[in-house]
Amino acid sequence: MLSRYLIAFCVITTGLCLAEGILGSWLLPDSRLSFSAYFVPPGFGLLTVLTGIVVESRRVLSVWEMALRLVLQWLLIMGIVFGVNLFAGYRLTPMLAGIVAVEVTVIFLFVYLVMWLNERRIANAFNRQLAVLQARKGN
Repeated sequence: MLSRYLIAFCVITTGLCLAEGILGSWLLPDSRLSFSAYFVPPGFGLLTVLTGIVVESRRVLSVWEMALRLVLQWLLIMGIVFGVNLFAGYRLTPMLAGIVAVEVTVIFLFVYLVMWLNERRIANAFNRQLAVLQARKGN
């Protein structure tokens, strides 16, 4: 479980760095950031990884329950992103708020895609090894 959160943190931080670099150079080409700006993606990464607690469960969830929890997690992340910006005194224009919302959604979907691909790879390796062991026992 810890490795799952670590992978999510790294993917989120990478996605945020890429999105800030691409969108920042497009929307605010004359802006220059201080060195303290390097702490923003890991800070947001840590905060958003902590929202993963919402989707954790001891029992198997139905598709509806999991979808509801994912939407709740997405809403929490949106609240964190817009709340931190508001707390920092940065007022987003409606256009910029829309762009940030799309950016957060794309990163959210990208993180879950990477996590799904990683878990699929692990499951396939497990199934291959299980087939090998079953073949040995059958002989």
